[in-house]
Amino acid sequence: MRTEWREFALLLLAVCAAYANSLSGSFHYDDFHSLVQNPHIRDWQNIPHYFIDPSLFSVDPAKAMYRPLLLVSYAFNHAVGGYEVWGYRIFNLAVHLACVVLLWRLAGQGSRMGGLCAGLIFALHPIASEPVNYISSRSESLAVALLLAGYVCYRRQDRLGAVLGPLVFAGALLVKSIAIVLPGLLMLSVFAVEQRRFYWRRHAPYWGLSVAYVALIVYNRFLGDSLARAPRGIGNQLLTQCKALVFYLKTLLVPVGLSVEPQFVASDTLDGAIIASAALIASVAYFSLSSKSTRFYGGWCLLALAPTLLIPLNVLVNEHRLYLPLAGLALGVGGWWRSIDQGRLLWPAVVCLLVWAGLTVQRNEEWRDELSLWTAAAKDGSQMPRVHVHLGNALRDGGRLPEARDAYQRALSFAPGNRPARTNLANLFYEAALADANQREIYLQRAIEQYSEVLKWDPDYREALNNLGSAHMMLGDYPRAEQVWRHALARHPHHPEAHYNMGLLQVRMARPQAAIAHYQQALVLTADAEIYRELGNALVGLGRLNEAAQAYREAIAMRSGEAVSQFNLAEVLLVIGEQQLAQGHQAKALEQWQGARRALQTVLKLEPGHPRAQRRLQQLKERLR
Repeated sequence: MRTEWREFALLLLAVCAAYANSLSGSFHYDDFHSLVQNPHIRDWQNIPHYFIDPSLFSVDPAKAMYRPLLLVSYAFNHAVGGYEVWGYRIFNLAVHLACVVLLWRLAGQGSRMGGLCAGLIFALHPIASEPVNYISSRSESLAVALLLAGYVCYRRQDRLGAVLGPLVFAGALLVKSIAIVLPGLLMLSVFAVEQRRFYWRRHAPYWGLSVAYVALIVYNRFLGDSLARAPRGIGNQLLTQCKALVFYLKTLLVPVGLSVEPQFVASDTLDGAIIASAALIASVAYFSLSSKSTRFYGGWCLLALAPTLLIPLNVLVNEHRLYLPLAGLALGVGGWWRSIDQGRLLWPAVVCLLVWAGLTVQRNEEWRDELSLWTAAAKDGSQMPRVHVHLGNALRDGGRLPEARDAYQRALSFAPGNRPARTNLANLFYEAALADANQREIYLQRAIEQYSEVLKWDPDYREALNNLGSAHMMLGDYPRAEQVWRHALARHPHHPEAHYNMGLLQVRMARPQAAIAHYQQALVLTADAEIYRELGNALVGLGRLNEAAQAYREAIAMRSGEAVSQFNLAEVLLVIGEQQLAQGHQAKALEQWQGARRALQTVLKLEPGHPRAQRRLQQLKERLR
């Protein structure tokens, strides 16, 4: 028992030492739409709905995923620490430690040193740095932790294991669909390792849950929608992933030069690279068949990759897909370690682990923030457009606008039809027009050129349509702006920003009634203080002062620290009070003026020295006197 505690302490120390510099990192790309900007994780009452509606996975319904237990973990983190990143990182690190411990127990059943070897490999291998540092990759590590726990329960061969195993497996499926490979791993262990009779009664619950899970994601349309959005056909997918297997093998064995977006392109023809990759894979497979242990661990790695090999995904290859194959590799090396002369290879093994630990520490630094992450990805002359798009975004957020423009243009040099790159480049010109009145027209014309180019590739792209309309409105070309936004609303009738912008345009075109209709439709789609304020302004233009006052109150309730709506409310209440007094309702007039005085006092608290508020408050005091 004392030895086990020492080994556990060593594994804990290894994990903490390797990832001590990871806790001060930041959120990254997919984290923003699925976590930071996702309102659904901020309320515990939404948890039951996670298990029903895949669209709650993201603020963008187009990025729906069915991962309810992952969302529960996000909701837990948010409830405990809001958006403090260290809390999410500690959770990810604890999940990784759980995987390390589970592998240590699995591999240690036959040999204490074999278990320690497997645990240290998984603890320190640089491949694990992405699931620890990237919050969204928790989906991988948490699913793997539950899968390994299910495998441990299966190995118990008692009543408790028979009950807990399927339950834990169900949890893994509700984190991420990659866990569906567990029944295959259990069957593989029977035929490749245990080599004994196959008992369906022990395996049936796992296969039954797999079938039920597939039926569920078909029913809630997650599977159908995902396949409908597949970026390539099955033929191209198989050719591409044939190369990917070689890339994954190299990355597992020589984990240097890791990148969040490796240099890798899709294949659509049977070329020399595909043939060479297939020959290498066949050679590795032939070697793996030489013994029952290599059959099992080689089969483990292949099964672990099977979902992403068969299902076409937007990202061709990435590191976190190797997290479960790494577990199989660690188990295999742990089994091999107990069968050799360990003394002769002890120090080379220690050196290898220390090198991996150093690479992991270095990789953590690259994951520190968006700029460091994408700078590292681009440093070797990457020709992947997405690398330069995200690098441009990070540079833009840091105020380094000329460098951001260069990054977007590099992305376009590799892929002229890259929508995010061209849209973001256009946005830079649009923002420059807002900041520089002298060059405004020039910048707006450049923005319009880029938005128009985007729309040649994708005529219905929502963001480009919306921003193109804004650019035309700033130039004073109201008919063209209206034409663009009518097209945008015809294609995207539930886009609140387009309704809001159309409302602003209608006010400028002296059509306040039409503006009100668009503001109200925008508010049906999303409650926003700015929309309420503009609605109030339009209502004032029509003389509907009581409704305007209510709109300003709604804006204030949503954004109490904003002085503009408070001042507008005061102005409206002053006029309403005058009308009440003219009708002989002195008490009602006094009530309106008292409300105006409170609003003006709030304005002066928010913006001391506000000249118009001071003047109005002085006039009101004299009027009340």
